[in-house]
Amino acid sequence: MTASSIFVAGSPVEAFQDELWRKVRVMDGVPSNFLEHPSVVGEFKPGGGKGGDLMAFTACGRYIIKEIKGDHQSLLTVARSYCERILQGNTLLCKIYLHYRDPSSDKTYMVMGNILSHKGPWVGLYDLKGCADDKTLIANGRKIKVVNKRIWNVHLWCGQCAWTDDRVVYYQGKVAARGLSVTLTDEQRESVIERLKLDTAWLSGNNLMDYSLLVAMCRVRMEDLDQDAAASWARRAPPSELRFPLIHRQGKKDVMLVYIGIIDFLQQWTGAKQIAMCLKFAERNKATIPPAPYAQRFLDHFSAKMSGGAVPLELAEETDDSEGPLAVRFYSCSSFQDLEHPKNGIESSAVEILDNKALAETQVEVKRRSQDAHCMGCFAGLLRR
Repeated sequence: MTASSIFVAGSPVEAFQDELWRKVRVMDGVPSNFLEHPSVVGEFKPGGGKGGDLMAFTACGRYIIKEIKGDHQSLLTVARSYCERILQGNTLLCKIYLHYRDPSSDKTYMVMGNILSHKGPWVGLYDLKGCADDKTLIANGRKIKVVNKRIWNVHLWCGQCAWTDDRVVYYQGKVAARGLSVTLTDEQRESVIERLKLDTAWLSGNNLMDYSLLVAMCRVRMEDLDQDAAASWARRAPPSELRFPLIHRQGKKDVMLVYIGIIDFLQQWTGAKQIAMCLKFAERNKATIPPAPYAQRFLDHFSAKMSGGAVPLELAEETDDSEGPLAVRFYSCSSFQDLEHPKNGIESSAVEILDNKALAETQVEVKRRSQDAHCMGCFAGLLRR
């Protein structure tokens, strides 16, 4: 712990190990006074996680300030190793730029880079662990409300007939997330898997588990791409550098922007975690397992779920302008409004299209089922032939 003249929203804070975090800031060109002005920090709100920790975005949207409780000591422990890993490059780990305590509230925080440079609308936004805890956060621009089946929610254990509509939609999102497959170009996939191998080895070596892969997809018109600052920055990357968003051709007139990053990686394997694993003995494919098998499952799962074959943007003019395989429309459960995202780079087992007749029958069935609270319309994707 070192004293440092760091200000957040106009007030001095106690920065932890800032000689380490300064190196990460310098690498990314982040000045030490990046949070100094009061107008920079937005309103703190509950982040939606299990611990109810507070989070705030900066006005520019580039940084996230997150309250940390149990993870405070973990971050102190792994800080040096983490900074060394980040400075090596070739990583998908979310960047951390500052770790501090606010003397006025005695709360501790960390400041992270926002993995998502775009605000959406998202074709899909997912929090994935490669196990039963996978979930959809946003589907076709629609935010999914979290309704967990906790032991104290007795009515949720009485069968699906007792579930609320929000619980049904949340469960459908979990099913969709579990079967998610992300399409990248061959070169992008190779680079992502290489970084996954390095990162999971580091995480396991530092006794860390229960982390997630944040995956987000945003569809953009080809004609708007040159005016998109984040996409333009990513396109200028040298061949050896992987910059997000990853970009590939998507149909005749669109491109798909894909974000991938590892988040929530400060959970250490402790005695309490071992007890929790034992209490969850009946749960299959659970998140609470030791770091080594967690890392191996994480790597194996996402190596299998990320496929190549997407058309690189630079080859757009050399490819056929057709939309490719037949695509199915998306329907909102609440309104039947077309959310049409054909061939969106997400493969789901929800809908299978065999021919024109099957397509017509499938669309009628999706419309009919969307009247039912248990439909999968909001998460329907497509399969390539």
